Amino acid sequence: MPFQKPSQRGRGRNRSEDRGERGEKRARFMKRSRETVMNALRSRDMLLGSVTKSMDDLDKIINLLGERLEDWYGIYLPELKAEDKLQYCNAALVIDKENMDEKGLASVLGQKRASELVAALPASLGAKLSQKDHSECLSLARMIVSMEKLRKDYGGYQQELATELCPNMTEVGGADIAAKLVSHVGSLNRLAFLPASAIQVLGAEKALFKHLKNKRIPPPKHGIIFQHAKISASPKAVRGKIARALANKLCLAAKADAFTKRSIGAGLKKDFEERYAQIMQEYERGKEKEKAKATPA
Repeated sequence: MPFQKPSQRGRGRNRSEDRGERGEKRARFMKRSRETVMNALRSRDMLLGSVTKSMDDLDKIINLLGERLEDWYGIYLPELKAEDKLQYCNAALVIDKENMDEKGLASVLGQKRASELVAALPASLGAKLSQKDHSECLSLARMIVSMEKLRKDYGGYQQELATELCPNMTEVGGADIAAKLVSHVGSLNRLAFLPASAIQVLGAEKALFKHLKNKRIPPPKHGIIFQHAKISASPKAVRGKIARALANKLCLAAKADAFTKRSIGAGLKKDFEERYAQIMQEYERGKEKEKAKATPA
């Protein structure tokens, strides 16, 4: 039997053991990874994020197709004006220049606008389309109407999911804002670990990075939460304060939804509304003082 150094025998045995240990570790890591992925896919957060993103995509598609329809149908009847894309589509579906139904048109546009459109028909600048051209144009209008219906159905589904997953956040900020915040960060647990200052500017990352790159650019005061009616409808001077107050309450609501599961949404909403009223009172008093200073004695 040839002589073999002990160190070589030990080295061969250790390599075999190392390979076995690495295989066991790899199997454990793979098992843990599979469990993590399965738990993430089972969570309701994924569903809420998917339906929210689908609604955003539908909004973009509806707006784009609505503009195309206005260009297309404008060849036939450029005098038609509507408040939104859905009203324009519904009006296009009931209009027949050769045999106008004013009553049906009034149910869509309102009596005043319908009467004005009917009166303008004899002098219309629109071209006469063939039956095929007109039919294809109306097919696009029907598609937009069906997409609007789907968007509305998804809105109800989003409300149900948000109420189930994050009831306190839904109570404070509304289902749409709660869903978009959860969707933006990926899960409710991640959102719950964020401070109020981060929640306040979620969705405004581009503006924040511009500020960090150039300090002369002011930082953003709000992101997703700007969609809240009390922020978007308020004077620009106080939007930052209102956004900060709302972000504070949403931060507490997210922690309650993720961990304690206590129902504190109604109380947080009341506190926010009181703070909002206080901010607006301070703003009005400030305006009155400025007017008094500007008014000569």
